[in-house]
Amino acid sequence: MKEEIAKWFDDHLITGYTFRTDTVYIKGFGKAYLFDVDEMGGVFRKNKDGKTELNLPESPDWLINDEIFYVFFRLGDRFYMQDLRKDKLDFQIIRWIGESPETEVKCDFYPLGIHTGYELLNGSGLLSQWAAKAKWYGFKGLGVCDKNTFASSFDLQTEATSKGLGYVFGYSLTFEYGDDKVDAKIYVSTQQGFRNLLRIQKAINVDREDGLISYIDLLKYAGGNCLVFSKFAGKWLVDNKDSLTEIVEAFEGFVYYQVDMTEYRADRIDSQVLLSMKAYFDTYYSGVGSYLNDIRPVLIEDCFYVDADDYKNKAILNKVDGGAAHNQSYRQFMKTLDELYDEFDALFSEKYGDELFYEMCDNTVEIAEMSECGYDLTQNYMPEYIMTDEEKKLYKDNHDMFIQLCEKGFKEKVPNGQEEVYRERMEYEIYILEETDNVDYCLIQYDTVNWAERNGILVGVGRGSAGGSLCLFLLGITKIDPIKYGLIFERFLIPERAGLEPDDVTKLICEGIDSDDYVELKLENGKIYRFDRDSVFRVSRNGELITVYADELLEDDDIVFDNKDLLFNL
Repeated sequence: MKEEIAKWFDDHLITGYTFRTDTVYIKGFGKAYLFDVDEMGGVFRKNKDGKTELNLPESPDWLINDEIFYVFFRLGDRFYMQDLRKDKLDFQIIRWIGESPETEVKCDFYPLGIHTGYELLNGSGLLSQWAAKAKWYGFKGLGVCDKNTFASSFDLQTEATSKGLGYVFGYSLTFEYGDDKVDAKIYVSTQQGFRNLLRIQKAINVDREDGLISYIDLLKYAGGNCLVFSKFAGKWLVDNKDSLTEIVEAFEGFVYYQVDMTEYRADRIDSQVLLSMKAYFDTYYSGVGSYLNDIRPVLIEDCFYVDADDYKNKAILNKVDGGAAHNQSYRQFMKTLDELYDEFDALFSEKYGDELFYEMCDNTVEIAEMSECGYDLTQNYMPEYIMTDEEKKLYKDNHDMFIQLCEKGFKEKVPNGQEEVYRERMEYEIYILEETDNVDYCLIQYDTVNWAERNGILVGVGRGSAGGSLCLFLLGITKIDPIKYGLIFERFLIPERAGLEPDDVTKLICEGIDSDDYVELKLENGKIYRFDRDSVFRVSRNGELITVYADELLEDDDIVFDNKDLLFNL
């Protein structure tokens, strides 16, 4: 087993390991017990409680006492590890552990050609895996370029950020130029570019059905983005070298050509890529810092699976998609700088020297590190319901529309004689929905369900916790009366779920007050409000929460308002 696992370590660049009798120590990771499955006749067994566990010859408690926290074992053609400190089986493939592999090549580099599982039936791998490997390799960050989908962007940001990595949003597409179809990649640089890439996504996936975007739309949404022409676009660049000024200007000079040295299983594809790269370098590249039309080379290898031994993923996904695998390669995984350099050396060093390699790596850094955009994760953003012209005639605003629709449903659906019970529940739910700023959410669901029903589309009676809401029932979003069936609203929504901690706060009474004896207050929003002198306020004064009357307020008091009042009354 030691020889087999040593080969696995070497194949996966795991270094700094030493074997002892039945354990292995990996520098920067710790000790692991070597579990020989063949000797034990199987990987798993049932314990006395009927729970499945590893069929270990040693007690896990003894191993943990010896600071051996992991078990390594083979399952099929891979080696896995299990953390003995975990209560349940959660074994993972042994990879990216210990100290990062040392490379002879030293420079900054961002792998920007990652195609994730969000690129359905072509890319693979979770963002957590891609980010973990990039971190282990010592890369400063990574970029995703899924074809015709932006779905991975949120995961990319969260996974990269959690590991201290930089990130850049990318997108692979094909644009029409006359009769030509040209492959390219877009990388986002600014928030404007972020919005423009979302418009590109719409142009491809909503406005058209062929998965393409027009040249005009590409230029229209170029602002704030970089453009990278595909490795297959070299001849097209040569044929159109006198017509690229528009593109370079639209993308403000940030236009590149993708250099991908990956070897394919089909010679015809290799030939196509090599001829494309030759066309680009013969025409556009005159040495470091000198390029025709300022279109620079950048080292971006398309990666469709995380590790080399995952190569079957793409073939299987492609066959599920269309019955056949396409553009197959054993080498479309995230590589080290040394592996990338070896590929470069075989093709370019003799003619262009190592300076080209470092220049192409520097251009990945330029694309990634000029990117200053992302999702604002500091607060929740709810979509706004936009009333139709007809609705604007009926209702004062969205809040008024929500209240009136609930009242309409109340009149139509509440059983006779039970009005008091239903009204108490309805008013409670309305308060929570208002306090958590979910009024527009309810109106959007109301509009969606009612549109579907008007257009003959089947709609279910309700799903999950939504069935516990009386307001959703009154709006017609669900068809289940929660009071009749004893369903609780709190399973659907409670203030704590929206980050609102229950506390004593100032709650305004906005109707039925007619007072000449008032206190005038100017709040932080700049507006002036009048409150009856006997209105009660909850305030923070000198770090202490106290309750005072309106005429007892001091200038530095911080009034703690109810969230509903902040959203709908002030």
